[in-house]
Amino acid sequence: MRTGEIFPTLTHPPQTPGQAALEQKPDGTWLVRGYAEARQILLADVRQAGFKAEIVEKMPAYMSKPVLYQHGQAHREQRSQTARFFTPAAVQQRHMARIEARVDEIIRGFERQRRADLNRLAALLATSVVAEVVGLTAAPNANLAARLERILHADLNYGQGISAFFKSLKVQAATLDFYFRDVLPAVRARRKQPGEDVISYLLEKNYSAPEILAECITYGAAGMVTTQEFICVCAWHLLREEELRRRFLNAGQEERYDLLHELLRLEPVVASLYRRAASDLTLTGAEGSRVFPAGTLFELDLRAINTDARLLGADPLTFNPHRPLEKGLSNSVMGFGSGPHRCAGEHIAIAETDVFLRRLLALPGLRVEQPPRVGYNDTIKGYELRDFWLSLDAPR
Repeated sequence: MRTGEIFPTLTHPPQTPGQAALEQKPDGTWLVRGYAEARQILLADVRQAGFKAEIVEKMPAYMSKPVLYQHGQAHREQRSQTARFFTPAAVQQRHMARIEARVDEIIRGFERQRRADLNRLAALLATSVVAEVVGLTAAPNANLAARLERILHADLNYGQGISAFFKSLKVQAATLDFYFRDVLPAVRARRKQPGEDVISYLLEKNYSAPEILAECITYGAAGMVTTQEFICVCAWHLLREEELRRRFLNAGQEERYDLLHELLRLEPVVASLYRRAASDLTLTGAEGSRVFPAGTLFELDLRAINTDARLLGADPLTFNPHRPLEKGLSNSVMGFGSGPHRCAGEHIAIAETDVFLRRLLALPGLRVEQPPRVGYNDTIKGYELRDFWLSLDAPR
């Protein structure tokens, strides 16, 4: 894929430049396609309305909500205290050796088997990294990804009747399995010997076991599922585009990171963010200012926002990792979100994706045995790539 070519999107229909920046849907939700408007919303007095926020709102008032659903001072304090786990320096000094060792282990296993589902390989890596950062390392995590997947794919729309009862039991069983196998051993270990991880911080702040469980599920969704899918979609593009693959393998770290950010801009893992105005909100755009009353629900379409011609110029759908951008704007635009709830783990996600893809794509005889099925994950509001089988041809 050459710089300047129209991006052959794989997970969603191409956006149509020139669509309205704001448009009200039949259900009353305001669809946001403009970057400037989305940025104002994310910096305003709004509340999380996605990622099953309606379930979290049912938590008892005395419980601390997971960081993804916090706002105001409580959110600022936890983000500032846990930021040290996610900085570029922390990635290089604390996490990189672990990432590289885990990647080597996964790749060696692939070389022995000669074929594998890439989604499974990516899940093994992402789960291992998340476990290290969060502190879920007191018990074997071989099936941690599967346990988190069962929770994140659970149908939480119970309704009424006997079927609803069994749905509820299924969710509770999956959650308790994760708690007793992964969270409780970690809590016990960190009580005896605190580490540099999220669970140790939460214990220091006197979080209860249910509160720590909720945080672990949140970090699992944010850190495991999204990175897993990002690795797969990047690999798919790089395997389809031989020129881009060579460019990636021959580039230095800065250019590789630029390429990954551009892929994320055009294939955002999380396609939609939802926010609800907590107070009256004024948005200013090209058509002037408008006041939205408290309670207004906004759906931020990240695929459209990331290709907003008003921000990116005349060719927003072209692949160009060196596009001139305004100062302070991420190369992935809103691929990692924006504002107070911007993804804390972006540096780790890019680093582990880079290390894994460099090792994978350099393997002799690597080929796609079966292209992935593209599905949809309702929890993260984004794509899923499944049954993505890769093979290694036998050496001649």
